[in-house]
Amino acid sequence: MDIPARDTYAMADENHTFRGILLKIKSLLVCCGLTLAGSAATYAQVPPTAAPDQAALLQSSDPKLAANKKLVFDMWRAIIQAAHTEMAEQYFTKDYIQHNPNVATGRDAMVAYMRSTRPVKPIEPTITFPLISIMAEGDKVMLASVSYADDPDNPGKRYAGVHFDLFRIENGKIAEHWDSVPKGKAQLKINPNVSTKQ
Repeated sequence: MDIPARDTYAMADENHTFRGILLKIKSLLVCCGLTLAGSAATYAQVPPTAAPDQAALLQSSDPKLAANKKLVFDMWRAIIQAAHTEMAEQYFTKDYIQHNPNVATGRDAMVAYMRSTRPVKPIEPTITFPLISIMAEGDKVMLASVSYADDPDNPGKRYAGVHFDLFRIENGKIAEHWDSVPKGKAQLKINPNVSTKQ
């Protein structure tokens, strides 16, 4: 079968164009691969750091949000940090809802957990965890803090990560709590004031 000359040229142009596109795609993929390889080689975690001024974290142009932040800040110092569970009624609703899988719901259950995991200490003027931020919106307040854990890739070393606690406020008291603590019997004995330090 004879192909007319003009069709031969058209096919040659199409093959040339197709090869050109393939060559461009191949070049692009090689460049992407080199870029990714280079960035992976230079990638390193930037460890989270604490905010320099906790008082500044409590500020808000909305008085209600500022009050909610202060409530959580004061509760953290008194209950989480210093284990003054006799003050729980001041900070928590009786029907407080707990989403941490290791602690039962209810203010009384939270008090029992705090008493079993940490000693009573003086209330400090600031949160002794390396506090990154306190954010408030609507009826929610979130604390972000630096936490340390054993590095599975480097035995004997610890690495820095971030822990989040979210609280819902209802009528001036904490009514609900969420965090990312995994379920486990070991969690029932952990005092985060000690275990999450560097």
